[in-house]
Amino acid sequence: MSRVIRALSIVRFLQRERRARFGELLEELAPISRATLAALLAELVDQGEIEHVGREYRPSRGVFSPGEIHFYELSSRVREQSQMILERAARDSDHACALFARVGPMTMKIVDEFNLPDGDWRFSPVGYEWPLVPFHGFAKVFLAHADTATVQSCYGRWKRQLRPELVPGSWEDFAKQLVRIRSKGYALEYQEESAEILRLVVPVWDRPGQSLRFAVGFVARNIYLLEVEECLQILLPAAEELAAVLADSAES
Repeated sequence: MSRVIRALSIVRFLQRERRARFGELLEELAPISRATLAALLAELVDQGEIEHVGREYRPSRGVFSPGEIHFYELSSRVREQSQMILERAARDSDHACALFARVGPMTMKIVDEFNLPDGDWRFSPVGYEWPLVPFHGFAKVFLAHADTATVQSCYGRWKRQLRPELVPGSWEDFAKQLVRIRSKGYALEYQEESAEILRLVVPVWDRPGQSLRFAVGFVARNIYLLEVEECLQILLPAAEELAAVLADSAES
C-alpha cells in the first residue's frame, strides 16, 4: 500500500469513526509498522488534515467546515441505530426505506437502507452513488436546500444531457418546484424517472441552520403509495430520530 493510499485511509477512517487511538489505526492499516504510522500521523497533523487531542486522533475542524461536504459512510455504531429506525419505518409503511447522504457538491449516496423481503420495490445497496439529477426524489430535497449556484449548475448540466421529460422545461419551473418542496417539507417524485417508481423523501436536519447532509425516504411502485399523509406520519418522526442519532455522532 502506497504512502498516499495509507494517508487517505487514515483520513477517511477518522471521518467515518470521528475519533481513534493509535492502536485502532494500527489495526485498521495493518500491516504497517508503528514508526511508519507515527510519521504519517505527524505529517497529517502538520498539514491540518487531522488533530491529535489527548490520546486520540480526530478529523480537523476544517475538514468539516459548514460550507464543505466530506462524507463517506456511517460508522458501525451509527448504523446500528439507523438500521432500527429504517426497519421500523419500512415495516410500518410496507415500503423500502433508505438514508441518503450528500457526499459532494453534485453527488449523493445511500448510506443505510432497509428493504422488505417481500417488498414491491428495493433500494440499491449501501454505497451506491448518484449525481444530483433533478428528477430523483432524494436529489430534489438536497437541491431544494442547496445554494442557487449549485442548483443552477445542476439544472443546466442535466437539461443538456437528459431526456426532456426528465427535466422541468425551464429554470423558472424548476426553481418553483424547489420552493414548493421547501414549503411542504418533502419531495414527491411521481412517474418522472419511470412510470413504475415513486419516491417520498424528507430532509434530516442533523445540523439545524447549516447545509443539509441527509435525507430519508420511501420507494415504491406508484400504484401503492397513494396515501402521502399517512406515509409522512411515519417518515417525519423517523427523520427526527435519525437527526438526533447523527447529531450525537457528530458531537461525540
